[in-house]
Amino acid sequence: MPCLSGKFDLSIGPLINIGVIPAGVFTPSFSGQVTTFPALIDTGASITCISQGVVQTVGLQPIGMRPMVSATHSVPVNVYLVDLFLPFGAAGFIIQGAQVMEFIPEGTAPFQILLGRDIICRGTLTLSFDGHFTFSL
Repeated sequence: MPCLSGKFDLSIGPLINIGVIPAGVFTPSFSGQVTTFPALIDTGASITCISQGVVQTVGLQPIGMRPMVSATHSVPVNVYLVDLFLPFGAAGFIIQGAQVMEFIPEGTAPFQILLGRDIICRGTLTLSFDGHFTFSL
């Protein structure tokens, strides 16, 4: 089971770098570059979300829309189909064909992706009060 551990800022949460490419681009012969973005491991997000900056950098096209529901409102947002590269081991761990939603990060947010429970619940996440985390798939 691939595992990732590290320290995190208690005021932000655990951050990792995740690679994003359009779904279906990754094949065994893939030799292209994968752009990585800072991601917050966010147990409050039911679905993984990406910023408009990620969308533009990677050149994604929406496959539809879904309502983004928060405690105070619901807003329709674009949905994209992507392959995600998680930083487990030398080769990483690939999640192909993930549906992700678009979100608008706070202006000074140190992340461009919210890694949601759709991915987190495929494995185990532990957070400790001393600022350490472990995430395994």
